Amino acid sequence: MFQILVVEDDPKLRRLMSSVLERAGYQTASAGDGQEALDMIDQRAFDLLFVDIMMPRMDGLTLLRELRDAGYAMPALIVTARERFEDKRLGFQAGADDYMVK
Repeated sequence: MFQILVVEDDPKLRRLMSSVLERAGYQTASAGDGQEALDMIDQRAFDLLFVDIMMPRMDGLTLLRELRDAGYAMPALIVTARERFEDKRLGFQAGADDYMVK
């Protein structure tokens, strides 16, 4: 089954995203920040990441850079409130495969 990791610091939004994905037939796990996500990725494989940018401890851009530098190639979709062109550019440079504004 397709495994998706939702990395979002807002608990309500994290639950909503996971619920919508699960109703669509996907299996999800969730993390509240980039560091928690890294710990989870070390323990199991994921097919896709949904990543917020603005999070405590480790933001989404740092998470993506660390994953890409370590050789992880799973697709990553940034889902964020940041909509400026510069934010999108930084997201793609960090390793995002796509970028969606909330």
